[in-house]
Formats: sequence, C-alpha cells, structure tokens
Amino acid sequence: MLARQGISRRVRPHHLRRGVAAVEMAAITPLLLILILGIWEVSRMVEVQQVLQNAAREGARQAASGRISASAVKTVVSNYLTSNKIDGTKATITVTNVTTAGVDPTNATQLDQFRVDVSIPFDEVGWLLVLRVTNVATLSTSATWFSQRDVPLAVSSNIPY
Repeated sequence: MLARQGISRRVRPHHLRRGVAAVEMAAITPLLLILILGIWEVSRMVEVQQVLQNAAREGARQAASGRISASAVKTVVSNYLTSNKIDGTKATITVTNVTTAGVDPTNATQLDQFRVDVSIPFDEVGWLLVLRVTNVATLSTSATWFSQRDVPLAVSSNIPY
C-alpha cells in the first residue's frame, strides 16, 4: 500500500550491516576499560583510607588507656595495618600527647589529649598507576582521644555514723 501512494521504503541489504556491532564495540572498549580501571583504583584508595582511619582510631584508643607506651601504640597500629594486607612497615606513625608535649601515654594524666597520625605513600598500596590520573601521593589520617587513665581513689576506712 505504501508503494501505491508514492512512498517507497528503502531497505538496506543485510550484508551491508554486517560487522557494525564489532566496530562499535572496538570503539567503545578502550573507554569502558579506562572507566572500569579508574573506578577500581579509586575504590582501592577509599578502602585503604578507611583501614588507615581504623588503625589510627585503634592506636588512639590504646594510647588513651594509659596501659601501653607510645612505641607499643605504634606497634598496635602497624599490626592492624598488616592484618588488613597493608605493609605496616611502610607507614609513618606518630603518637603525640597534645595536652602535655613529650609525655608518654603511660605517664599521662586523666583527660590528656592524644593524637595518632598515620600516613602511607599511595604507590605502596595502589594497584595501578593512579598518580597519572590524580595527584594523590600520600594517604593520611589522624585520630584524637582523651586519656581515660583512672584517677586514684582514696577510700576512708572510717564509716560515718
């Protein structure tokens, strides 16, 4: 009926469309691969940042207890990183008594503020060459806790009447 009204429908032969999907896939595949690898690398960066934050928090919690020294706190943080598949020896870990500089957690007074800083070069934990895409060279974080060291309590042996 369309032919009768003067409207003709062009039909391309099927053999002229052969291979179009392959050409389209070849054009899109590099872009898709770059996008997927970028998402993968950024997700690794977020994962490592989360592990660093948890390690710093755990170190600050241990320092706030007043039971272990600053060097033992560094060992706790390093072990936490190592248990999460990050080389703890490559990390820079500092334990600082913000309230009274230079005082070790074992000698701190109640409510002294401790800060644990943890940083690691991203090329030590990255999977790909993210430095070529972003300018992130080091991942770092810190956690701050107040000393929960107990104050000695003197109890009188005299019972009031």
